[in-house]
Amino acid sequence: MASIRECVIKFRDGEGVEHSVEVAASSLYEAAALALNKFRRCDWSREVSFEAGTLCVELWEKPTIHRVSIAELENWLKRTGGKPREVALREKLRRTLDE
Repeated sequence: MASIRECVIKFRDGEGVEHSVEVAASSLYEAAALALNKFRRCDWSREVSFEAGTLCVELWEKPTIHRVSIAELENWLKRTGGKPREVALREKLRRTLDE
């Protein structure tokens, strides 16, 4: 992780309950340390399984949003030829829209 990313860090306690916190960090260990700091402030973190446990760090990327006009989509679907993969995809999508 080079740039700062949103992360969700999870920990499952001795009773099987999953706890999670969100942090912004630029490295795996930074994310884990920030989460550990937050977890240690909770009453449940005093149990024995906490110090011997494992943190699960998930990177949460922001979604990429694209806008496609219906006219563009329909024009693309009307095209013929092209790479075999694109031709197959257009045919599949035409059938989907005809259903």
